Amino acid sequence: MKYILLSIGLFFLFQINYSQRLSQGTVISVITCDEGDEIYSLFGHSALRVKDVRNHIDFVYNWGMFEFGSDELDFQYRFAKGKLKYYMAEELFENFMYTYQLEERTVREQILNLTYKQKIQLWNAIQENYKPENRYYRYDFFFDNCSTRIGELLKNALGESLNSSELPEANRYTYRQLIDKQVHTSQPWSDFGIDLALGKKIDKITTSEEMQFLPKYLEQFLALSKIQTTTGEQNLVAREKVLLVGKSRVSSTYDGWAPSTITWGVFFLVLVIHLINKRVLSLSLDVMMLLLFGILGGVVLFLWLGTDHEPTKSNFNLLWANPIHLVTIVLLLFKKKLLNKYALFMAFYSFAIILFWIALPQEFNEAVRPLILIQVLIYYYLYSSTKALSLDSE
Repeated sequence: MKYILLSIGLFFLFQINYSQRLSQGTVISVITCDEGDEIYSLFGHSALRVKDVRNHIDFVYNWGMFEFGSDELDFQYRFAKGKLKYYMAEELFENFMYTYQLEERTVREQILNLTYKQKIQLWNAIQENYKPENRYYRYDFFFDNCSTRIGELLKNALGESLNSSELPEANRYTYRQLIDKQVHTSQPWSDFGIDLALGKKIDKITTSEEMQFLPKYLEQFLALSKIQTTTGEQNLVAREKVLLVGKSRVSSTYDGWAPSTITWGVFFLVLVIHLINKRVLSLSLDVMMLLLFGILGGVVLFLWLGTDHEPTKSNFNLLWANPIHLVTIVLLLFKKKLLNKYALFMAFYSFAIILFWIALPQEFNEAVRPLILIQVLIYYYLYSSTKALSLDSE
């Protein structure tokens, strides 16, 4: 029994020393990981490393962890609803790096130029954040993620000794455009899905601080920043190291069919079928396209009203991807006499979206334009084909 009590005492003694003391030779650095192949890794990752050889500490603090849940269905539900909680994890440096070796992702390290007092301040802030009651948070890709958490932690811990610098691309790009730059050429279908799901909130021009939601801009910000030390102002980053060389994803070009190629192709297909006046074929195609637009509208509406994701709200894609297209199918199949004026209104409505495209407060993906033109074409065809029925009813 006494050995058990001794072991417990030594454990807590170690924990107290561990949580409060670092040696003078401690190195604190920011780790930046390049993009991966999975959708959750498309924009890279940031983490903090604390290495103290004397105290046998070499840990990485990572704000990008989440609990999978009881099963995959539970995970997908919580993710879709915006209720998936992320948390800060502490892991051995070797374990952290192993994942990136498997995924062949480049990892870089920026060793921070800190005084011993500043290291202690940052270490205390890390330990405070790692407490069970503080480590969980509601993840937001743009406003509260693994990168923004580190930026805030550094600014709060270092205070006035940190002299921030403006990023060269600050106040030039919106959140959406920054994402487009990252994935437009390498993963255009992911880019299309992101543009469809996210609303006008991300069409705001980003400041230098706001750009740091992407790890590569946090890395750039740190490289440009200065810090006040006992010997005067110096670079915040003492030196940089490449820990692992992987393969580049951003520079790669997608070799498949891009979304805009597909949507323009579908537009011309719909146009040709209506021109040759194949009624059964054109009607089937119209129903299929309207069903697609209605389902997409249901998804957009759900992400807006049915989830806690802030960036998916106020989504102007609802102008063209709207469940109301499902009403058109019902009228087409069961109430054709009511369809004529409704179809004329919808044709003008869809054309107005194209006409006032530039004035909209939200930027649409380039693949959307032909989809709206398809709607104009379908509704004009439905108006023309039901004109006689409308006259008969009068």
